[in-house]
Amino acid sequence: MTTERFSRFSILSLSFVACLGLGLTGVIAHAQLETEPHPLDTFIKGVTNFSEPTGVRGTVRYIEKDRETLWLNWKQRSDARPLFETGWKFVPGDATLAVHPRDSEQWEKLLNLSKDLPLELIIQDDGKGHRHILSYQDISGGPKVPL
Repeated sequence: MTTERFSRFSILSLSFVACLGLGLTGVIAHAQLETEPHPLDTFIKGVTNFSEPTGVRGTVRYIEKDRETLWLNWKQRSDARPLFETGWKFVPGDATLAVHPRDSEQWEKLLNLSKDLPLELIIQDDGKGHRHILSYQDISGGPKVPL
């Protein structure tokens, strides 16, 4: 009789240890998943990081006069500082980007831009969530290509 009780006790103990082991494995796997960001999150954070001067290309979508905001149909991005002559990468989908003038003089010039005008801008985040235009140029004549 004692061997039967010991067997039942052993089976229960082994079952408990197995469940505990599986539970710990799940907790560890979950912790590892939380420390590694999803690739899409990493991509989005990278594309929308404007903490350093960043080149962007797009077309004028809308000028929001109330908030002094220029909305772009955003097409390309470059981090190739300082001249942004290379390193242009396409932004997937139909991305829209809001940018703000650096001062009132620049805003007055931006008000004259027409819809769908292709622009190349250098922008940077001011740390408060606003992307300011450091410089911009009309590229409707096409990019400059050496002969």
